Parts: sequence; C-alpha cells; structure tokens
Amino acid sequence: MQINLITIYNWMDDFGITKYRLDDPSYIRMIKLMDLTNQIARSGNSTRRSIWINVPSDQPEGEWINIVFRGDCYDVGDVFYDIEIDGVQMLSYDSKRSEGDTLDVTEMLDWLMECVSKVITMAQNDEYDSYISKVPYYKRRGVICRKDYYSIVPLAREKYLSGLTKNEIEELLDCKGTAGTYEDSMTARRFYEACAVVYRELGIENVDATGFNGWADSEEERTRYGGITPKEWYYAASDGRDDGLYALPLDDSTAFAGWIRHKEPYYSYEYYGGHPWDIIRKYCYSLSLYVDPEIGSDRCKLVVAGDSADKSTEIVRAFLALKRAGYAVDLRDFKTLTDRLLEKDYLAVVEEVEPSRHGNTIAGHFARDEISLLQIEDQGIVDKLIQATEWEKLDEVRVNL
Repeated sequence: MQINLITIYNWMDDFGITKYRLDDPSYIRMIKLMDLTNQIARSGNSTRRSIWINVPSDQPEGEWINIVFRGDCYDVGDVFYDIEIDGVQMLSYDSKRSEGDTLDVTEMLDWLMECVSKVITMAQNDEYDSYISKVPYYKRRGVICRKDYYSIVPLAREKYLSGLTKNEIEELLDCKGTAGTYEDSMTARRFYEACAVVYRELGIENVDATGFNGWADSEEERTRYGGITPKEWYYAASDGRDDGLYALPLDDSTAFAGWIRHKEPYYSYEYYGGHPWDIIRKYCYSLSLYVDPEIGSDRCKLVVAGDSADKSTEIVRAFLALKRAGYAVDLRDFKTLTDRLLEKDYLAVVEEVEPSRHGNTIAGHFARDEISLLQIEDQGIVDKLIQATEWEKLDEVRVNL
C-alpha cells in the first residue's frame, strides 16, 4: 500500500483534532492494529510504542516520520487508543465518547498495520536498528553544552550577552540573586511603586489605559506623583486580573497582608483573578513580580520570576533595579539565568523550536532552551553541531516472545 507524505498531511487535517467515533470496519481494523502494536514490548508500565518509517516524498531519500501509539483494550467496552505522527494527533478513540461524527479511517489504519508489521519483521530479523540509522539528525533530539555551541556559533554568544553590561553581570553574580531580608511593612502602594520601578527600567510606556485594565486615580494622588500614578501605570501595563487588589487601601499594611492570604473583605476572584503578579501583559509568563510573605508574620519580600531566554535581559534588569531602589527582593530563577551567562547549561537540539515554560530532559541532561538544525543554513556549522551534540537514542523496538 503506497502512501506518500501528502496523504499523511491530509489525514492530519481530516482527523488530527476532531473528536469522532469510528464506523464498524474502522473499529475492527483499530483492534487489529492494537494486537499488532501489543507485540512490541513495552518499556515499564507505559502503553507507549514508537516506530520510525520512511515514506515517499518529493525528496529522493523520502521522509522519515515517527509514529507513536498509546492505549489498549482495558476491559470489555473500555477502549482508548491514540496515534500521533511527528507529534500530531492522527486518531483519538475513546469508547466512552458519545458525541461526534462516525468516520471511516480504514485507509489510514490499513497503512498503519502495514507499517507496524514491517517494523516487527525487521526487529525479528535484527534489521530495524540498521534501518533507523538513516533517520536524519534534524529529526532527532539531543543536547549540546552552551559553551560548545558558542564555540561553533560565536555570534550567538555576542547576541545573548549584548543586553547586559559587564558591571550588571558582576553585580548579579556578587549578590547571588538576593537583596535584603524581609520588609516590615508591605502595602498596595509599595507594591505599585515597585512595579513602577520595573516599568521605568524597561521603558514600559506609561500612558493611561481604558476599558477592562483602566484605572483613574484621584487628583490628589496624581499631584503626589507629578502625573500618572504607579497604580494607574500598573493597570495600564499589567494583566489586570488582580484578585481584587484594586480595592485595597493604598497605605494599609494589615489589609494587604489579609489580601495576599486570600482573606476577605478585599480578596476577590470576581473578575477572573489569579494574575495580580503578571505585571506586564505582553510578557505573559516571562516576567512576574510576586510578593512573598514570611511564614508566621506579615513581613514580605518581592520575588522577580521568569527564566525565558528571550526575556532574560529584562528579568535581570528588573531585579537589579528593585535591588538598587532598596527593596527586599529575590530573583527566583537566578541559577537558570546565571547558568546561561556562565555557559554552564545545555541547549536542546530539536526539529522544531517550540520553547516551553519548563524545558526538557534529553539524553539525561536538562535543557531550558532549544535550537534547531533546520534554522541553520551553513552546512559546515550544522556538521560541527552534529558532532558536538549528545544525541538521544531512538526508541528501540523489541518484540514480545
């Protein structure tokens, strides 16, 4: 059964994210496919099985794709099966699902059975490892030490370090990401003023906002600050879902201590709260400013959180600005940020760069950042990176005896 890459892409469009049921011929084939994939030995308790197949494409060498199967018949009438190709969901069947159209996916399932049968035969004949040795490196996963990466791509080092001065880096390392202990009194005003320190340092535009995030302060408050107030600035720049922070008396430390512990009367989730610390809307999870109360007291300190590579310069500068302004403040992700600066971390080498919030562990090493060989045009550099990368072993296929 000759299936090319275009047909597979069409299946992705037709079946990828749709919730549906199977017609009887498709269901029978899915059960047969399960029987086949169950011949592949499991690793631990997971139902996951992974195979590699080369399919015809517009390239002479074809295209390598990774197919992952998950699920099983757990009991009579209790069936779950999920199939992904190169990370894209191709089939998701759940016997408990009652909604969705009834579809015919017999062509796809017939082809998948052929693929699994081919792989099982190769595994039985000790030919599969040799077969998948041709999977190109850009389709694999690996890690490279940042220092080795920079030695091959020195411009990447220059670009990353260009946002911070040598003195700023030394100041960060010297203080070890912490300044002060705890502040005896934290108020809403003090928090808004801390946000204003960050906004000013990062050049966040200080204009009035309207609509959901808007806030208009009194003339007395505007006179105090000679223009826009820190509170107005916060609501112009922040996410705005503030747990009721807007209602706190500006200078009441007791009210602030109760609010931060989710106590009434000021704490409120009425307007989709949960994001008072997202002080810059466009940064999303990249930079947040928390208030951390000391256990057993109302003393507080600020915490700058965020470790994404593209915002690391702003994160460090925000922390240093608060430190210089006299706030008790910690940099939560100090190690991740300084490991980058000191070139002590790893980068994931993956097919497509899709930065996550948490990073990945690949080949036994944690990597927060990602690079892709496909983004590099110079083949000489690609060859050097391939040699310097520690590659994760492709999933083996062992047949149940």
